[in-house]
Amino acid sequence: MGDAWTEVGPLEDLPEGKGRQFLLDVEKVLLVRSGEQVFALEDTCTHQGAPLHVGPVKLGSLPQVTCALHGSTFGLQDGRVLRGPATEPVLTYETKVDSGVVFVRPGD
Repeated sequence: MGDAWTEVGPLEDLPEGKGRQFLLDVEKVLLVRSGEQVFALEDTCTHQGAPLHVGPVKLGSLPQVTCALHGSTFGLQDGRVLRGPATEPVLTYETKVDSGVVFVRPGD
């Protein structure tokens, strides 16, 4: 995939503060909108593989998503574990909004 950006769709189609799943090739990606900013993370909890897009999202000074299965919490900005039982972070993806359209690509 390299540096190629993949179009997700219009920013206005992403609900504010709620997780939405997007397929990037074969990878499931969690997208969360906060105003004009979009976060993108791997949509699979590293604890037992549950989908993160169904869990609650908290925005604010430390945006986060919580796995609905066992309560692991991950930072939306960097994928790090904020609360276990997960011990491994989730992958993050780069995002950009251009003319009201959201694009995603794998992070470094």
